[in-house]
Amino acid sequence: MKLATLKPANRNNRHGDLAVVSRDHKYYVPATAVAPSLLAALENWKDCEPKLRELFNTLEAKREKTPGALELKLDNCLAPLPTAPGFYDGSAFLSHVVRARKARGDQMPESARITPLMYQGVSDVNLPWNDKIDLMDPAYGGDFEGEFAAIVTDMPKGTPKEKAAGYIALFTLFNDTTFREIVKTELETKFGFLQSKPNSSYAPIVITPDELGAAWKDERITLDMNVKWNGEWFGNPNGREMNFTFGALIAHACRTRPLAAGNIIGTGTISNEDKGQGFACLTEKRFQEVLDSGKPSTPWLKKGDRVHIEVLKDGQSLFGPIDQIAG
Repeated sequence: MKLATLKPANRNNRHGDLAVVSRDHKYYVPATAVAPSLLAALENWKDCEPKLRELFNTLEAKREKTPGALELKLDNCLAPLPTAPGFYDGSAFLSHVVRARKARGDQMPESARITPLMYQGVSDVNLPWNDKIDLMDPAYGGDFEGEFAAIVTDMPKGTPKEKAAGYIALFTLFNDTTFREIVKTELETKFGFLQSKPNSSYAPIVITPDELGAAWKDERITLDMNVKWNGEWFGNPNGREMNFTFGALIAHACRTRPLAAGNIIGTGTISNEDKGQGFACLTEKRFQEVLDSGKPSTPWLKKGDRVHIEVLKDGQSLFGPIDQIAG
């Protein structure tokens, strides 16, 4: 099943209007009769999910002849969760950590293989797939980061990793915009990210786990993330090399606290050991350049740069695109 959040009929509705979307993203059926928003649906997922799935199955069977079906225009899509109860971003791909450490002349600590790195980020304002990347100041070192994320239902505190994946309601794709030069100063405080992590942008479509089919393997999304920078290939890293599974990441997030429905848990930058797969962020390419030639040559984002991130399954866009211009 595929869902989206559309610009609301009532401008005072900050959560947007829920819609059920066809698998090819051509049509949708309004679903506000089931739940006024995606967040409301997640808060009552056991009751809402079967009703939404019934709408989806009908839409797939009857297409444009489905009662109430309309043509979907992606420009009308907001972030699936324009505001969310929480956002936890991990670093599940050790090749990203290894490159960073090696480029700095450090060794990766053994603890990095055992315990996920994770921080709590911005969740009160999530941006649409085509929103401008606000660079603010070139000195901040603007970067993009292509990531997968899970969206969970209500979870009890201390849920073990063996059970955590069972609380995944939806998957999504997002660009975790980062100010790399601010990261450097915030890391020195040893207290975590704040100003270096502005609002993220999300692909327009969220999917239920069954949409992944065989690509959902060992609690990992084993699909390529296709990344273009200014129209040129930048990378197609695959999600199969996650050191920490989605279950492990989610369990880490809820170790000492419950998670409310609608919490988002990110994987960190998609990364592969083989540099031939390319990259999903500028900083990792810069790390590789340091390892290869002693210094980085790839610049940070500048005004007018275009970032395109998309995932295909069976030749069809899975989440819709992230397509942003830096400004």
